[in-house]
Amino acid sequence: MRKGFIILIIIFSALLVSKFYIMQPKAMSEENAIQRVEGFIQAVNDNNPAEVYKYLSPDIKELINQGDFEENFAKERSYPYLTPLYLYLDTLELSENKQSGNVECIVAARLPGQRMNFSVVYVKDNYYVVAFRDIADGSFIKKFDKL
Repeated sequence: MRKGFIILIIIFSALLVSKFYIMQPKAMSEENAIQRVEGFIQAVNDNNPAEVYKYLSPDIKELINQGDFEENFAKERSYPYLTPLYLYLDTLELSENKQSGNVECIVAARLPGQRMNFSVVYVKDNYYVVAFRDIADGSFIKKFDKL
């Protein structure tokens, strides 16, 4: 009985330690920022708005819920004259304190040299992307009027 209790305590302690390790905030580092930006880029390249939404900064998420973002993203990407959006990370420059930075991506498109720029910010526990504000606030519809 006593041996079983000791084993139970050891298992509980191991679970508790692993939970704290997993729940740790991600470090403010260039490596972590690159990992997050590359995850965002992969979600964009996969045309997966649900996954894209996970990487968006809290201020963008305040503008729109996930379901509406997915709907707007699909609507924006379905316009007949838009080519598929494929991004490739070119540069990431973090500020000195590593709390924010600027990202420049090469856009694989018909127009050579096309680029997409956006910001990355460290909020609470990880890096998040400040992009697709026009999809979040609905203003993307206006660009269709110009085409």
